[in-house]
Amino acid sequence: MEPSASRAFCSRVLAMVNAEDVNAIIQAQKSMLDRFEKTNEMLLNFNNLSSVRMQQMSERFLHHTRTLVDMKKDLDSIFRRIR
Repeated sequence: MEPSASRAFCSRVLAMVNAEDVNAIIQAQKSMLDRFEKTNEMLLNFNNLSSVRMQQMSERFLHHTRTLVDMKKDLDSIFRRIR
């Protein structure tokens, strides 16, 4: 029995593919996936840390802003008394 045209085509295409090259590509993809997962984890940690720092700095900034506003009020009061 003669193989069908599709089977003959598939077998010829498979014969053209080098298994070592395919395995090398698969290994490279796995390596890149590992690196991307590690990078993603590092970026998540950085974002979490940045968020915490931003919250801390926002609170400090708000405190310092209130202090400056109070100091300005006090200075305005003092200058009014002096005049």
